[in-house]
Amino acid sequence: MRHTTHATKPTPMRSMRRHRSGSAASRASRALVAALLVSLPLSGCGSSAPKTAATTPSEGVSVTPLSAHQVESERKHFDVIDIGDLPTRYGTVRVDNSQVSSGAKLERAAVITSYKPGSTGHKPDIKGMKWASRIEPAVFDHEYKYSSDDWSTTQKNTFHLLEQESSGVGVVSPDGQHISLILQPHRTAHDDDFSAQRTYVVVLSAETGKLEGSVEVSGLILGRVLTNDSLAIQTAQNYYPGAEGRGVISVYSLSSLTGKPSTISSDHWLIGASRDSLLLSPYSPTTGNDRSTRFHPFTVTQMGTDGTVRRTITGVNRVYPGGWLQRFSDPAAAATLAASTVGKDDDQTRAAWNALPTQIVDLNSGSTHDLTGGRAESVGVPTGPGLLISHEAADGNGSPQQFWLSAADDGHPHTENLEQFTNN
Repeated sequence: MRHTTHATKPTPMRSMRRHRSGSAASRASRALVAALLVSLPLSGCGSSAPKTAATTPSEGVSVTPLSAHQVESERKHFDVIDIGDLPTRYGTVRVDNSQVSSGAKLERAAVITSYKPGSTGHKPDIKGMKWASRIEPAVFDHEYKYSSDDWSTTQKNTFHLLEQESSGVGVVSPDGQHISLILQPHRTAHDDDFSAQRTYVVVLSAETGKLEGSVEVSGLILGRVLTNDSLAIQTAQNYYPGAEGRGVISVYSLSSLTGKPSTISSDHWLIGASRDSLLLSPYSPTTGNDRSTRFHPFTVTQMGTDGTVRRTITGVNRVYPGGWLQRFSDPAAAATLAASTVGKDDDQTRAAWNALPTQIVDLNSGSTHDLTGGRAESVGVPTGPGLLISHEAADGNGSPQQFWLSAADDGHPHTENLEQFTNN
């Protein structure tokens, strides 16, 4: 595995044919191929020097505070957008795109709203609103993947990649202090002209909704994460980071987003982050968070924001926001079972996989938690991103045994205030 801050001679690997789109290819077929590419393991490796993503001041991005009355007025124009509610230290943040007709033109913007915990839902009570902001351009919205207008860009073909909780359109720093959103490309790129695309990535204060800074990105965005003090964006010149994709991870300090980033050339996918590290995998995050990953466990590399590899974790089958991994307790046994059950998905195979012990690895604290016979779920806790672990074995009251973890503390299990998850 190679992750460097400078160009090195690549290790020979089987090449991956570059996806090309010509005039004879339809947009629908191009999207299908792109979706297949991002769901497959990496097969190529590149050696090109990194191309640094350009930074700009906040020019080109407009952020305007909204009152509760203005949010109510905007609601009638909201589109459905699958980012989900983002848990922060100060409340739960919703992201909606607003579409308003102005003559023959549709004006689009994003409405970002923070609500008190417990007041979210399909239509949150506006009385629970803490702050709201209107952002232009609008937030990247995969609902437009079939459109034929300016929203029909190369970036839309990554909609499965950017749906991921750990590295997709909307992410929260593990300490719950910052929110980052990928906006709709303001300079489009069609066919295979990936480098022509320009997209803003913004960072907002979770406490106030104010813009902390923005970065203008050149090329296709494959993933983006937040540590507690850094923004990391993976760009490429194709739908994968290896080979002709020439994947680059640009790391910006949250204290100075207008500064020049450090760059890491990598043929692996950026799939998540802990408080102070990046998580990379030879498999795309669409594979990493698919339930079928129990049939092909993979390896995750934990890397510092300076490009230094800290450790590798084998036998992983899921990544959670905040810095947690789910893995098989015996990676060798999982690898053996994977080799013997290739192409199988019957009752016997599923029973064999379900019998393997699993655990949660906390990359922030270094602790592990047994998950055998239980389940883990990403949740919001008072400090921001959290993880709820439940075991079927009942306690003395006949209820499942539960505890929760916070990405912002020392990683100890919490059993207090379990009622906050009653409606989850």
